[in-house]
Amino acid sequence: MNAKQIARVIATTCQALNSLDLLFTYNNPCVVSLEGCDRVSWPAKIPDSTKAPSFGTLEQYLEWVRNGEFTCLLFDYSLIRASYECVGNTVVGHNLLYWPCPVGFLVEVSCLRDLREGIEMCIDSPRQAHGVVSLTMRTPMRFDFDPDRESDDHPLVHLHTQFDDTRMSVQRAMDFPSFIKKVIRTFYRNKWASHPEIGCLHEQSIDHKEIQFDPPQHVFQVSWG
Repeated sequence: MNAKQIARVIATTCQALNSLDLLFTYNNPCVVSLEGCDRVSWPAKIPDSTKAPSFGTLEQYLEWVRNGEFTCLLFDYSLIRASYECVGNTVVGHNLLYWPCPVGFLVEVSCLRDLREGIEMCIDSPRQAHGVVSLTMRTPMRFDFDPDRESDDHPLVHLHTQFDDTRMSVQRAMDFPSFIKKVIRTFYRNKWASHPEIGCLHEQSIDHKEIQFDPPQHVFQVSWG
């Protein structure tokens, strides 16, 4: 698949999820030409000089929501980011993130502003947030496909969770519908059962070279049937 085809798949998948009331909001993917490849991702933000928040912090979640740096927010405000890099018709990298919303709202959230203000309240004054929003402290899960950096300690496909430098070997790269299906089937079993249409989303495998390094011993690995 090339970058434009992947962008269409992401867009149509988000539209399908939205029609089932499974999304709070979503962004149409963008295709940007870089040196040597094309990147499909959420709308780009112009970088600034401030230091990026640390992996998995409330500040990072808030920054992404505030700047619209996401592919979609699920109905429970969990955040999905999907980025692919392509050279011609070959996928040469991806970044797929699922972040369960790190707070629980005790009041209605009707727009992104409500979501941002709730997160800001948790950061600025947890006592003031009592009765409005509560911390749940859930960790992001980011699946990276990174052939250029494959090594003994950097698996071809790997999962970051809990800590940015944690890398669990993953069975293989994923297209966007496959990733979404796994998220819904794993974390939202009732939604999966009540919306069989999700299981019908078309998947297309991402071909890549065989893994060159065996996963390190005594490290968790992720695989599926």
